[in-house]
Amino acid sequence: MESALWLGLFAPLAGFLILLLTSFIISRRLANFVGCVTIFIAFCSFSYLLWIYNTTNLGPTSITLFHWLPVDRINADFVLHVDPLSLVMTMIITGVGFLIHVYSIGYMDHEEDYARYFACMNLFVFSMLLLVLAGHLLLLFVGWEGVGLASYLLIGYYYFRPAAASAATKAFVVNRIGDLGLLLGLLLTFHLFGTGDIATINQQVSQQFQAGATIITILTLLYFVGATGKSAQIPLQTWLPDAMEGPTPVSALIHAATMVTAGVYLVVRMHPVFMLSPTTLYVIGIIGGITSLYAALCAVGQTDLKRVLAYSTVSQLGLMFLACGVGGFYTAMFHLTNHAFIKALLFLSAGNVIHMMRGVTDMEKMGGLAKIFTKTHWLFLIGVLALAGIPPFAAFFSKELILGEEYETGHHVLYVIGLVASILTGFYLMRAYCLTFLNTPKLAEKILKTIHEAPKVMLAPVTILALLSIGGGFLGYSYINEPVLESFLAEADVKMPIGIVNEITLSIETIVAIVGAFAGVIISWILYTRYPDRPISLFKHAFYIDEIYNALIVKPAKGIACMVARLFEPYLFDGALRVVVKTTQHTAGFLQRMQSGEVRSYVAWMALGAVVLIAYLLI
Repeated sequence: MESALWLGLFAPLAGFLILLLTSFIISRRLANFVGCVTIFIAFCSFSYLLWIYNTTNLGPTSITLFHWLPVDRINADFVLHVDPLSLVMTMIITGVGFLIHVYSIGYMDHEEDYARYFACMNLFVFSMLLLVLAGHLLLLFVGWEGVGLASYLLIGYYYFRPAAASAATKAFVVNRIGDLGLLLGLLLTFHLFGTGDIATINQQVSQQFQAGATIITILTLLYFVGATGKSAQIPLQTWLPDAMEGPTPVSALIHAATMVTAGVYLVVRMHPVFMLSPTTLYVIGIIGGITSLYAALCAVGQTDLKRVLAYSTVSQLGLMFLACGVGGFYTAMFHLTNHAFIKALLFLSAGNVIHMMRGVTDMEKMGGLAKIFTKTHWLFLIGVLALAGIPPFAAFFSKELILGEEYETGHHVLYVIGLVASILTGFYLMRAYCLTFLNTPKLAEKILKTIHEAPKVMLAPVTILALLSIGGGFLGYSYINEPVLESFLAEADVKMPIGIVNEITLSIETIVAIVGAFAGVIISWILYTRYPDRPISLFKHAFYIDEIYNALIVKPAKGIACMVARLFEPYLFDGALRVVVKTTQHTAGFLQRMQSGEVRSYVAWMALGAVVLIAYLLI
């Protein structure tokens, strides 16, 4: 078991190192072989671990590789924690990650810096695996920062493009703001518990603190600040839409299997701590609901296909936090799993179109592509229906459970917010489908003749994801027996809220959700196949949040920096240094003159010193 664990974790890292060190000489075929095979080895290793865990009744296990920081009240070891929650995450990361790696063989076939791409993708997967397997908070933080670094490298893959370089920097800086909150939370954790071991903290927190304790509220809010940065929640949501400047498979990996799910995972992993702070859970629910609705409205007005999907991710992550806010940690993980399949499907289907159209992402330049992309448009449509919550596709079950939890726990306002966001999901995704694949082609006939369906190496992974998007909901929902995912995660204490049953009935709220999902899809189809697109500028510009941040934060910060550079640095900082230097030089010159070499001068100084010493003693 230990060998499989270490192999699964370090195989992607080995691939990264091989590709990094041989990037100048390795061939394309060998580069994609190393990149894909190492991820496949990791997937097989964790599949084997999953089989062992289920067949031997192993139970949660911590395995230490070496002692890392034997510092009092920290005692950080390189320890990996294997339990149902970490195994589910590793299967998503390596399974979806492997499909995206295979897809990348076709998508990146024209790129010159081929090895660097696969090296960074492997680093991304390794960092995320380290994050979800870490048994110590400090080791989790290493993986947390690792995915931040990998995202910076991949979003800025086209570093020679100013927009890509700017987007990578923005993602890096915004995430550092959230990471500061998490780091402060870790320091407070070490102070409160005298350890960073996650299992120990989750076991002891209810024994050491009462529900509603102020210090626990502060601690969990600091954790949540970190989660808002990684999972792009208000007010740190602005980096994710700009991250679309990277290659499309990178967007699929970030949105489906790695970085943006880290915030949700952190809250679920530390849920015993969060459950002791009703205030923090309320804040999480409010932020999740507002973010979900805000991002859904923003997606309605976008004309860039990838930005529509980016805002969709922000909205779906908001629904996951909405579930966490009422203690629905299992439902959040269920929706996270479905979302991984569906969002990877949508991004890679969109990538087929973008790749064959030489990088065009503007839907206003598309239209009528269903006749060319005869397979891709069906795959994209499956993703649209699945994420819209149309039964019996995957997200219908997880979305319905989220809305049901909000309603049953008495959070009716949050229920309405989640319902509206869910209805808008079908509306804006069907809008993207219509503008891309239906209507009259906007490209010249001569150009259309040069476009054709994506190659098999790109279609095969997307087809597998489509199948998972159709049937994935039955992993976490069953009409007969207890669902596989629910019974498995229950061993990690990730369950439905008390009093809530994993059962979908034809209640009023269920009927409203189903009718709303169909209404959103059908109204959008009618509107965008019969009438020209007229996006609302407020929605298209995402309520001008970026412009507001720029005016209130960025420009004043730049002004202060310029003032420091022009005034304080030359006159205060440099001036103070010059005063110290000159004072030192003058003092040294005076002392040099004292060393004259004349005996009578030395005798005089000695006599003067004796007088001063006698006077001091007498006084």
